[in-house]
Amino acid sequence: MNKSAAIMLSAYNGEKYLREQLDSLLRQENVAVEIFVRDDGSSDSTRNILSEYESNNGNFHVDYAQNAGVGNSFMRLLYSVPASFDYYAFADQDDIWESDKILKAVELLEKSGASLYASNQECVDKSGVSLGLRYDTSCYINLLPDEIIGKNMLAGCTMVFPHSFFEILREESRRPSESLLRNRIHDVWVAAVASLHSGIVYDERSFIKYRQHENNVVGASEGGIRKKLKNRMKKVRNKELRNGRSLLAKELIEKFPEAVEKYPLVKVCANSKTLAGKKQILKHGKRLRASTGESGFAFFIKVMSGLF
Repeated sequence: MNKSAAIMLSAYNGEKYLREQLDSLLRQENVAVEIFVRDDGSSDSTRNILSEYESNNGNFHVDYAQNAGVGNSFMRLLYSVPASFDYYAFADQDDIWESDKILKAVELLEKSGASLYASNQECVDKSGVSLGLRYDTSCYINLLPDEIIGKNMLAGCTMVFPHSFFEILREESRRPSESLLRNRIHDVWVAAVASLHSGIVYDERSFIKYRQHENNVVGASEGGIRKKLKNRMKKVRNKELRNGRSLLAKELIEKFPEAVEKYPLVKVCANSKTLAGKKQILKHGKRLRASTGESGFAFFIKVMSGLF
């Protein structure tokens, strides 16, 4: 008997690539899929496309909602999906899935007993031409809580998780704040919470064509100096975008205090306001920087200037 899976997609002005992605989701093999879409206030023809697919496919469901931003939109969608599936998966609007993407994830989840599956991605350009794997197969992938707080390397569009972990994520008392999801989006939260529970199984293979184009909300490329400076200035000007690492650590402690006890560095990361807290972060700087690739000087400036 085939396993059942709910695929959750948040759409926003995605008319250009949406049909190709939806067709690939509908072609999933040996898994009974239902597709749940939350339109996050699109103003292009995305809603018309979604309405067409909903009319033509009995396993396709759409919520036409107001704009909440990518992180909050995905998590609101997760909270609304029925708790009746064996597995759950996130999907982005502009990628292309291989027909066995869910099946391969289910196989590894059942073998490992992990809370979360995530995989590598084959990057493609806007025309679908391959640019190679996002991560070299020898690349170390951050899977521990403090590593994910420092730098999340797991893309939400590759994530699949079992019903048991879905129940943890949707529990009302453990949900992340909307302000955190504007700072650190859904995939960071899900990865961090999974790392505190039964862990993450990472697949160095790719079953997704991860499209890179000018309108990516989040992409594989971190960009050049100009883009990095632009992002840094956003954080300086907008208080809500600062202290992403410490804010994430604080919410993990608040929502999952028992699980965090096994990971003392999460508590270190949470205390970035006081001078004593900053000194503790710097004391563990070598370990924390190992997951981010930052230089000692850049790390020092970030911590002392209140951007950690």
